Amino acid sequence: MKFNLFMNWSFKTKLMTLLLFASFGFVQAQKVQMVTGKVTGDGGPLPGVSVIIKGSKNKSTVTDFDGKFKIEAKETDILAFSYIGFITQHAKLNSRTTLNIDLKTNVNELDDIVIIGYGTQKKKEITGAVTKISAEALTRQTTSDLGNALQGQVAGLNVVSGSGAPGSQSNIVIRGFSSVLEGQNKPLFVVDGIPFDSDPGLSNSEIESVEVLKDVSSASIYGVRAAGGVILITTKQGKKGSMTVRVNSEYGIQHITSRNYSLSPEQESYVQLVQNEMANPANTLGSIANNIERNKSQLSNNTDISQTILQNNAAIQNHSLNVSGGKEDLTYSLNSSLFKQDGILINSGFTRFNIRSNTSFTKGNWKINTGVSFRRDENQLGNNGLNLQILRYHSYQQSLEPNVEIVEGVDDGIEGERLASVARNLKITDNKNGNSTIGNIQVDYKVNKSLSFTARGGATYNDFKRIRIIPKLDIFRSNGLLVPENPISSNTTTSETYSKLTGEFIASYKESFGKHNISAVFVGSAEETNFTSFYATKQQNANALITVFDNYIGNSIVGSGDRDYTLTLMGFMGRVQYNYKGKYLFSSSLRRDASSQFRSGNRVGYFPSVSVGWNVSDEDFWKGYKNIVNSFKFRTSYGVTGNDRFRFSDYTYQSTVGPRQDYFFGAGNSESIAYGTTQLRYANEEVGWETSKELNFGYDLGFFKNKLTLTTDIYESKKENLLFAVVLPPSTGVSGQNKDAVFNIGNMKNVGVEHSLNYKFNSKKLNGNAGVTFTKNKNTVTTTPPENPFINLDNSYISNRTNANDLVTVITPGYEAGAYFLLDSYGVIKNASELADYLALVPNANVQVGDLRYVDQPTIDTDNDGKADKGDGYITEADRRYFGSSLPKFEMGFNLSLNYRSFDMSMQWYGVYGSKIMNGTKAYAYQSLTHQDILYAWNPQNTNTEVPANRGVNTSSYRGNSDYFLEDGSYIRLKNLTFGYSIPKKTLSKTSFTKVRFYITAQNPLTLTKYTGYDPEVGNNGLSTRGLDRGNYPTVAQFNGGLQLQF
Repeated sequence: MKFNLFMNWSFKTKLMTLLLFASFGFVQAQKVQMVTGKVTGDGGPLPGVSVIIKGSKNKSTVTDFDGKFKIEAKETDILAFSYIGFITQHAKLNSRTTLNIDLKTNVNELDDIVIIGYGTQKKKEITGAVTKISAEALTRQTTSDLGNALQGQVAGLNVVSGSGAPGSQSNIVIRGFSSVLEGQNKPLFVVDGIPFDSDPGLSNSEIESVEVLKDVSSASIYGVRAAGGVILITTKQGKKGSMTVRVNSEYGIQHITSRNYSLSPEQESYVQLVQNEMANPANTLGSIANNIERNKSQLSNNTDISQTILQNNAAIQNHSLNVSGGKEDLTYSLNSSLFKQDGILINSGFTRFNIRSNTSFTKGNWKINTGVSFRRDENQLGNNGLNLQILRYHSYQQSLEPNVEIVEGVDDGIEGERLASVARNLKITDNKNGNSTIGNIQVDYKVNKSLSFTARGGATYNDFKRIRIIPKLDIFRSNGLLVPENPISSNTTTSETYSKLTGEFIASYKESFGKHNISAVFVGSAEETNFTSFYATKQQNANALITVFDNYIGNSIVGSGDRDYTLTLMGFMGRVQYNYKGKYLFSSSLRRDASSQFRSGNRVGYFPSVSVGWNVSDEDFWKGYKNIVNSFKFRTSYGVTGNDRFRFSDYTYQSTVGPRQDYFFGAGNSESIAYGTTQLRYANEEVGWETSKELNFGYDLGFFKNKLTLTTDIYESKKENLLFAVVLPPSTGVSGQNKDAVFNIGNMKNVGVEHSLNYKFNSKKLNGNAGVTFTKNKNTVTTTPPENPFINLDNSYISNRTNANDLVTVITPGYEAGAYFLLDSYGVIKNASELADYLALVPNANVQVGDLRYVDQPTIDTDNDGKADKGDGYITEADRRYFGSSLPKFEMGFNLSLNYRSFDMSMQWYGVYGSKIMNGTKAYAYQSLTHQDILYAWNPQNTNTEVPANRGVNTSSYRGNSDYFLEDGSYIRLKNLTFGYSIPKKTLSKTSFTKVRFYITAQNPLTLTKYTGYDPEVGNNGLSTRGLDRGNYPTVAQFNGGLQLQF
């Protein structure tokens, strides 16, 4: 009995002891311990790496400047290490308290997160044509223009510099023209969810990434504003971790690369005194000698006016500062930048100051993001016309100084008047200064893991003031007489204010049901835009030192006007996306917009889209190919967008009235003119949306684990219901200059193909990226107003001394919008025999020996077969024919970046082929008799030439309405070449710096082209003037050096 009790007690004791030790062991296994370590990548420490305990929502940290971290975790926990651009790694602790992690660069782009309208997607799941550009790619260019930074990096994105002037913005066109109205082919810009109708003027240092929505199915989610495509911009946000400071400072000079074709004094003298005299048989050698004696100063002066107006080696500088950081519930990012560019043209320059603050606050299921930015622009526009004005200046004339108040000793006659005009243009100043303030707030509430709500609001306020001064300048002839003012001294002041309020409510849902994944979003949005402008001009300044309005002695304000409008837009949108196992993809959206641009019964438009995709490489039958072609996705899409952003005239559905003095009252001598009110514009109540319908086919290929990728898109985009201005007959009763109305009666289409090829490589010492883009777009006008199938575009002349009939670009069915239609020249008439032969063909041609001859195009059907086969004997506008356009046949871009140890190099090339340019600068120089070609102009002693005879400024052959001044605008340009050196991170580990980089860069140092003008990149601001070189502000080469710091 005792033995049994003992045994019982002994067993219980042992069992309890065993349980006690087991419990202690279990407690020990669950003990929280401090884990420390270091994260490296690319051979150095990585600051800002996210370290998260897997399965935990709130336990996380980030690495410090040295890549070090510490976190409390259980010995059985698994830590996840993630960083942008690197593969996420997981590490099981297994009781370890020290971890050293080396992250590998992620070359698989399919896992990249891409921002789309009102959401994000993995690149693998995207069914539309979307291209993402990183901040690093943007900051390679030292520029204040986003378009210039994007040029050549996105297939399908056509970027043409409108001017090389400081502060100028490029013209960005996505997949061809979307409208024939001037200035209405711009994309919609969306910054952190807030829409802008034009480039918002951000500093490149503010931008984290840019996504370009190229196809209509991707862009249709933005409805009526997206006919020209959409550019989504995400600004830099703060990240959890200690405060990080990034500094970039850059200085450089600008170098003029344009060629000078002006005549020397001796050459000018030959042209002026010999050639003209010999061309006139009435003159003798004696009269020539007398002219030389009378103007002998022409042989002694040698003035290069370009040295007065052009400032070679003008300075440029760019500085930025970014401070960011945060903790679990609050992150922040503060960015400021200063860009200053002195102009190479006198009285021009640009300064921009940007500052932006972004914050993010998270509490439970709530998240609040705010952003505030301010921009100050100071733009000295200068006098762009100087590039043409200096062509009127002769090198033998007296030198001019821009700061003088009196010019004396000017020659008599027309030459003196030209010199006076140049002198006054040298003194013109044109300054435009303005401020822009933008604020936005976004509140997110996450109901559960699937459902969330977002409310977003934004406000924009811009104000600008522009003052253009033509100062008083007294110019006296050699005889003491005053040269009349031309242009007249004046002050033109313009002020503008622009404000915009936007608000959006967004509901998002995302859920997975086994292998089925679905997401949906619903958006309600509203916006109001207000614009006000006013200008006034007063002439005849009394004192050059005082330029306020009160100091002008003109009788009254010679010109004034104002503009004021309010536009509203309200929209609702829904989108559903579905995929099965990430293999079969589907997306569909519908947007309903109502715009105040149209009358109440016609304001609503519906814009649907649908797209599908198939990840073929996820199929079982593709497994045998995966070692080479590891990813293959096919996608197709169709969508509709609209356009209500035309500025032909606001409220086109309403009539306008205005004062006129066309009424006579009284009888006989008492009759007087009285003011009255009359209708100025016809109202078309049926005016409506311009629409864009696009079908897109594309595929994405990835080779060798996506080290090599190829993306191809083929599309057809139809632009329907385009707005045209139709001239109304007098019977309508509409008076004044606006005798037209706007109708939706035009159609146009774009057909194109885009390729993007990219190769990434990464080795122990060398890594890099090479990319090629190819774009081919064919634009064709298909329908124009029936009563006017051949529309000459206003303002499309190439020289400001041509006739009104010398317009060179047109809109007509079967050709590109803005196509060249020109007289077809075929050489100079060299002698009397050739003149007789030509007049036999064109008996009514107004020509003489030495002039150009033009083809008398067939306009008469002599055999009644329905085809014209004979000319009418006259050279008229009907003899113009198609000569191409400024649109290139294709564009290409090449980008390369390399990193070897601590050294880096990048280069960017861009080229176009097949574009045509009308060299108006050359035509103007011909008319001014200052181009070197004039030396070889036809005269009786020089008949074997292709340069027409010089008959003075009114020489008919020098008019810019023929193909004589049409040139090939193809070119290849090295846009950027950069070399950099970063101090090794191991060396920096003993300092507070995490990055120190020195670099030098050259922009536009090399251009290969046959074009003889200033620059082959000729954009201008509208469809009618695109490709017309009219003395544009020349593009310059930049040579910069910079320093980047991070600590």
